[in-house]
Amino acid sequence: MSKLYLIAAVVALLNVYTLAAPFEELNEITGKAVASDGEDYRLPFTIRPWNYTLKLTPYLQESDGSKRFTFDGEVTIQINSTENTNTLILHSKNLNYTTREYWSETNLTKINLGEGTWNNVTDKLQYTLATPIQAGITYILHFVYNGTMDDDMHGFYRSSYVDANNNTKWIGSTQFQTHHARRAFPSFDEPKFKATFDVTIRRPKTFNSFGNTRILRTDNFTDYEEDVYAPTPRMSTYLLAYIVSEFKQRKNDKFGVIAREEYYDQTEYSFTVGQEILDKLSDYLGIDYYSMGNDKMDMAAIPDFSAGAMENWGLLTYRERALLYDSNSTTLSAQQSIAAVVAHEQTHMWFGDLVTCDWWSYTWLNEGFARYFQYFGTHMVETHMSLDQQFLVDQLQVVMSMDSTNSTNPMSDENTNTPSDLNRMFNSISYNKGASIIRMVKYAIGEENFRKSLQTYLAKYKYNNTVPAYLLEVWQDYWPAETKQYSEAVFNSFTTQVGYPLITVKLSSDKSSFLINQTRFLLRDQSTSDPNLLYTVPISYTTNIESNFEDTTPKFYLPASKLNVNVDLANSVDWLIVNVQESGYYRVNYDETTWHAIHHALTSANYSNIHQLNRAQIVDDLLNLARAHIIEYELALNVLEYLESETNYLPWTAAFNAFSYIGIRLGSDTESFASYILELTAKAYEELGFEPRSNDTSLDIYNRAKILSWSCKYGREDCIQKSKEHFAKINTAAVPVNIRSAVYCNALRYGNESDYDTLFKKFLTSTSATEQTLILSTLGCVTDSKLIEKYFWAIVGDQIRRQDKSSALSSLYTENNENVEPVYKLVTENYDALAESLGSYSTVATVISNLAARFTTESQLQNLKEFNERNKSNFGSSQSTLVAAETTAEENLAWATTRLTSFKNYLVKRKSNGATANTFAVLTLVVCAAIGRFLQ
Repeated sequence: MSKLYLIAAVVALLNVYTLAAPFEELNEITGKAVASDGEDYRLPFTIRPWNYTLKLTPYLQESDGSKRFTFDGEVTIQINSTENTNTLILHSKNLNYTTREYWSETNLTKINLGEGTWNNVTDKLQYTLATPIQAGITYILHFVYNGTMDDDMHGFYRSSYVDANNNTKWIGSTQFQTHHARRAFPSFDEPKFKATFDVTIRRPKTFNSFGNTRILRTDNFTDYEEDVYAPTPRMSTYLLAYIVSEFKQRKNDKFGVIAREEYYDQTEYSFTVGQEILDKLSDYLGIDYYSMGNDKMDMAAIPDFSAGAMENWGLLTYRERALLYDSNSTTLSAQQSIAAVVAHEQTHMWFGDLVTCDWWSYTWLNEGFARYFQYFGTHMVETHMSLDQQFLVDQLQVVMSMDSTNSTNPMSDENTNTPSDLNRMFNSISYNKGASIIRMVKYAIGEENFRKSLQTYLAKYKYNNTVPAYLLEVWQDYWPAETKQYSEAVFNSFTTQVGYPLITVKLSSDKSSFLINQTRFLLRDQSTSDPNLLYTVPISYTTNIESNFEDTTPKFYLPASKLNVNVDLANSVDWLIVNVQESGYYRVNYDETTWHAIHHALTSANYSNIHQLNRAQIVDDLLNLARAHIIEYELALNVLEYLESETNYLPWTAAFNAFSYIGIRLGSDTESFASYILELTAKAYEELGFEPRSNDTSLDIYNRAKILSWSCKYGREDCIQKSKEHFAKINTAAVPVNIRSAVYCNALRYGNESDYDTLFKKFLTSTSATEQTLILSTLGCVTDSKLIEKYFWAIVGDQIRRQDKSSALSSLYTENNENVEPVYKLVTENYDALAESLGSYSTVATVISNLAARFTTESQLQNLKEFNERNKSNFGSSQSTLVAAETTAEENLAWATTRLTSFKNYLVKRKSNGATANTFAVLTLVVCAAIGRFLQ
């Protein structure tokens, strides 16, 4: 092992990455970024705000006449400059100004700013100052203006709902991340321009308002009231929030949950679990939330909300389904989602609000930690949900698919400038991969060191901005001395580079050592992988002799080299498992003999004590290695025959995630695949049963939902029949809540128009956001052409909220392969109406791209090319999405040509072997019976 460490140390020294520049220097660099379109989207860092005093008056009532759905605004911004300048640049969008002026604290004479010059691409509003700003002196900018409250769920926007008395109610709410505060007030709208905010909201007396902080006082006037809020902590513009509504609040002296009045009873769970999670996070991170400058926390359920949730400091906002729990209709899975999203947003109070990424290039510094504690923070409270284990199959394995393509991006991506770039950074790389790398570091340095490092990091950079180098520096202070030399190389390998490695392991003939090497893993075109793209990798492993699946500490670090490294074992072994509990972010392939030994272990008693997370890892790695043609499907599927005895949720989730791709590629040719799935799942279906049991664990409940979904979809008669029986009694006997998805979906898949109408009516009359979401996803299970069209037009219409339309439409073509073609036809023949309904042509382009990813014939691809040729100019900048869809479809068809046959051949061979075995068994019984009669 000493030779191994020596090699690793030398390579680590040769592969030292340059740390990010010091903070001030970095700000100067990133403040002058020029995008590929030639525009400079960033503000200079010479002028810096330190307070906004903001007053807003929204107009939401019919009596407001022509001013309805607009707002008036007035803001004063206190600024300082680091140099003398006659140029002032800030952000503004869709605001109309009546007053624009400035003055200094030493000379109160007001100076008109003039109209300035506005760039409609970058949203920069530039003024040339008649009297230059002097360095070191405080100046006040003063603007009076008005804007519109649109219904696109960005900026200060309007939303509506129908109350229990069938009255339409309007609210005003905000969504400023990443660059929409500029639509509510002129601002320095980048995360590094932190300031405090003093907000006043003027509202009708019948309304109320909520903001980031407590209301200091309410001033009464004849027709309205003004809520004056306490100053916020020093924070970025995207974290400011306010709501004007008739909502009701469940609260105590510090914590509250806000929703429409008729949903008050559904706020109890989030009110309880939210306080518990906040307390646990405060304790773990070493800084009490209420000590950070904001002594209250509210969480609000918004009827129309584009994001899943938003981390506004002290006023977290959510989609209703992400916050409201109804004990009669919310599934355990949806309840888990509520707790987890609450944990995610609350984590942002530390990672994002208190300490904020310097620029969206480093979004993962906010979102990676939020996603990590979404699972591990919730686990501190709702232990029974086993979110610490679900992380693997929900996050790490899912992002590995995206990160194994040539189109992926690095976690830290300096090429981030345009609004499109900013949107791209809020993808699975920043969230899932960010959290996975954070988890990997935790295992590398140990839980206690990890916790202390986060406490140090937060204390050191509170109320300021951060870059990855700052986090690395703190982590290095807590990295074990014997492996600290690899810390920088590990960190930069996975944050500045794309992708991840495939670790190949070859056990020696005497099984007393193994060779190990690496290359980047790609799902397609492995030969195109950059040979210089190498990683420093923490390697953990155990063997059948040790059988220690609890020790996730790396045993050594594989250097960023193409060289084979030999590792000696203490004893000769039958098999080894590398990447204990899949603690590292990489895949593992073994020599064929070792794969067969692992297969034998999996089919032995209790899976030879191989941990459920490693069983999930084996399933996921095998199916993706076969998909990438690194191993043959025959080997992968042969090992995975062990699934016939598997009943654990985690390996089955890994299997279903990977089988989904194959199921899509098969199109309508699923007869053999259906038989295969039904045989593999037979034991799990039998043991779990169709009906819920009183002794179910949370993972049993989740596993049953998946097993039923796949069993019914692929024709298990008992499953289909029981679904129909439950659905037939839907108006008189409630379907058990945790099997509703399977029951509803399969009742429609094998049902008729009356069944569709029954379920759609239930959607319209439901008062539970979580149940409405479930129903929308299951309505898409219809297969009848008339019902496909009926649901399509229901989605285009007004009965389904815009925020829910895309997911509802997705269900219409993801639940059944045969729906892809008719839905594609409906979308492309009615794309103008769909664009109006969804809000943009770019969203329609995404729908077409998603449909194209499920094409299985050349004629479908040709139809797409012809559509693009005729219509792509109507899609503006989203033309690129349509063109990329052609490439994706071509690649999928090519994959099916080269790889699908081997998968099908295995199923044919398997069926033939099964038939032979069955014939032999029957003949044996006949012979035995004959012998028995003869002996009588």
